[in-house]
Amino acid sequence: MNTISDIVVNEPPTDVILWLARRDGISHPRLDNLYNRNGWANIGDCLQLIDLIKKMIQDGLIQQGGSGYIKGPNWREPEFLKQNKYEL
Repeated sequence: MNTISDIVVNEPPTDVILWLARRDGISHPRLDNLYNRNGWANIGDCLQLIDLIKKMIQDGLIQQGGSGYIKGPNWREPEFLKQNKYEL
């Protein structure tokens, strides 16, 4: 396993998406592919991913911008980044 897969498998999906949106953002197809490759860990399926994205947008954690999802006005740093849990 690589570090990104470790993060996807071991961390809550909300934190993973916050982490991926923090810099240049991530497109929905790339995010979908990332979870698909990791057996939909902690999320179930693509419909649950869509529902989570909608909720995160509604809560202001992320927003659509450029070619994908970027930091929203209420973005927060994921716990695993604060703790330096992974070597990135």
